[in-house]
Amino acid sequence: MNGHELDDLIVAAAQTDNDAAVEQLYKTIKTADVKLIKESASNFDILFDAWDESIYKDDTKAAICLYLAEKSILDSSAFRIALHSAIRKFLPPYISSPGVAKAVGAREQSISVSDIAARIRKLQHLKTNAYVYQFESKIWGRVTNIDKVVASIAVASFNSGGQISIPIANALNNCYFFEPNMEMTNIIATSKRTVKAAAYYREKLNQNALGDLSETKNREIIQHMFVPAIFSNEEFTAWWNSAAPAVSTAPKQRSFQDARSILELQTLLKNLTPEQVKVDAEGAAKLTKLFSNVRQGLAPKDLEMLAGCVAELADCADDETLKGIFSVLRGKVPFFPSEIGNAVTLKNLEIWGRLPVRLFPGFLKIAALLYSKLEIAKLAMNLPLRCINIIFETLTMDDISDALFTEEHLSSDIIMNIWKNKNKYPVEIKNFITMANIAYALSIEGLPKEWTAAQRELKKHLFEKADFQKFVLENAGSNIPSIISSIQRMRNMAPGECQSLLVKLSRHSEALTAHIESGEGKKLMANQNDQSSKQKEAPMTSKSSYKALIAELEDIVKVQVPENNKAIEIARGFGDFRENAEYDAAKERRRFLQRRRSELETLVATVQPIDFNEFKADTSKVSMGTSVSLKTADGTGKVYCIVGAWDGNPDRNLVSYKTKFGETLLGAKIGDTVTLPDGANVTVTAIDTLPAELIKELSSDE
Repeated sequence: MNGHELDDLIVAAAQTDNDAAVEQLYKTIKTADVKLIKESASNFDILFDAWDESIYKDDTKAAICLYLAEKSILDSSAFRIALHSAIRKFLPPYISSPGVAKAVGAREQSISVSDIAARIRKLQHLKTNAYVYQFESKIWGRVTNIDKVVASIAVASFNSGGQISIPIANALNNCYFFEPNMEMTNIIATSKRTVKAAAYYREKLNQNALGDLSETKNREIIQHMFVPAIFSNEEFTAWWNSAAPAVSTAPKQRSFQDARSILELQTLLKNLTPEQVKVDAEGAAKLTKLFSNVRQGLAPKDLEMLAGCVAELADCADDETLKGIFSVLRGKVPFFPSEIGNAVTLKNLEIWGRLPVRLFPGFLKIAALLYSKLEIAKLAMNLPLRCINIIFETLTMDDISDALFTEEHLSSDIIMNIWKNKNKYPVEIKNFITMANIAYALSIEGLPKEWTAAQRELKKHLFEKADFQKFVLENAGSNIPSIISSIQRMRNMAPGECQSLLVKLSRHSEALTAHIESGEGKKLMANQNDQSSKQKEAPMTSKSSYKALIAELEDIVKVQVPENNKAIEIARGFGDFRENAEYDAAKERRRFLQRRRSELETLVATVQPIDFNEFKADTSKVSMGTSVSLKTADGTGKVYCIVGAWDGNPDRNLVSYKTKFGETLLGAKIGDTVTLPDGANVTVTAIDTLPAELIKELSSDE
């Protein structure tokens, strides 16, 4: 890799939600020439500024900072600020706090970045009951409490039995921590009569040290302990350099299968390769029990830890065994809800958005064992864009289309996924990019952080990207009122923004421009209360018919769509789709429901419901809300009622004012002769209001 390639990778990693570039940068710096990295120091500073506080939430970003510190590659103010943020990611929950992070001293120029990295490693292993050796005072003790608020540890001294408080900043400089076990107890109690070969102490201190312990520091600790109590300096040097073998073997390392808590499981998995993470039947039973004991209501950090463990174990056994291990988590932890649907709370799914790219495939694999393909697709409807992009790659177009069809509204993340992949999606999926769906997505407030990026990007596309604007207009077709009505319903936008958007869209649509210039767009955007203006804006229908449209739409969304999805799932089980009549029939039914749903959503969004009890019809001419008496050339008479757009009933002589028959009569006065669509000439003999019984029927709330 050359400098230009590294700089390009750094720029890519600085972009929002480009987790793949961050992961690639981490791999690259671990193998790149140190000199090359140092030459790009200024670009790294820009990168750290762009990442800002996201570092403490992202494993890979934090790991990059720690690696650069351990190797002493970078040391600038921006890097130290980033390293300070990384500290919070690496500290275990029981010790993580701003006070402890400050005690590490990442912003103190007097402390080298490599020493800061060593301090972080030391804190990762610090725990209650650990044995502690204070180097300067030569005192051994046991950690009895870790106070992360005031950043100190309480230590019970083995010498005096008293309690002392040590600031963590001092402990990081002068203290060393060890596993609390009988071996360490015997070492602490060594006397002239019980002293063993030097190799024994060298080995045991290394084995039990909580964190890395250099050979030099190992010797210094033992020399501090044994000189002059047991040896003189000359005797110690001879004893230490002796080649006597150690007198004991290393203790058996606990297996991750024997973990008693999620924290211990995470710790034991941390340094294992994928090949080492394998379980047998006994191990599977132990892990099943461990996950069965996971309590509900875990803190966010504990949930993140649990999700990471789930991902790390994704290849530890065959699918059937894995399903048995993890099925207990469905419905118990928020990121694996019992049911997938619109009722899923985004807050419960935040872990999906926070999971590092490295762990996501394993996490998704476990989820796919717990849910059906359609459920995974429906789950994706509620997830951030970075998750959707990966999940959709594992699904068929039918899976995606089926899930989209079940959604009442789409999120900004789904809309942006469809847009960015429009070249590979069929028309039936691209048709979901409508102004109605966009308006709903942009009107959602209080989204968790993981979802806000897509919402901002969608708004930017709508206001600034001409190709996106044209696409939305093409999907709307001739239904211009639906565009304006949807813009009007955008709750998060000021009137000025809505008008600006309308003007921008009109540049790509002559029909929209004509609509605005005619005054109809202004009336709708101004949201006037004048009834006559509203009547001109949109088709009118009775309250009764309007309620029927809403009822039909609700029936499609809540009854027919779920029934159809169930039918599709059942039909899928019958085998090959090419010779599956049940599946073809269910898919055809879905296409019909999709078309009808789209029609109804447009109608409900644009139609103007009228209360005929209050509507004042103009009886000086034929208009909506009047009954008209017609006489044919042979003297035959008939009475027609001119009603709303969806109130017509030919069998009862109820004529919709939007039909050709109704439009022909509109405006005619008594005595006028009118030529009907079938060529017959009729004379208007009387114009009156609608019958009271019909008005009552049309205005019914039932």
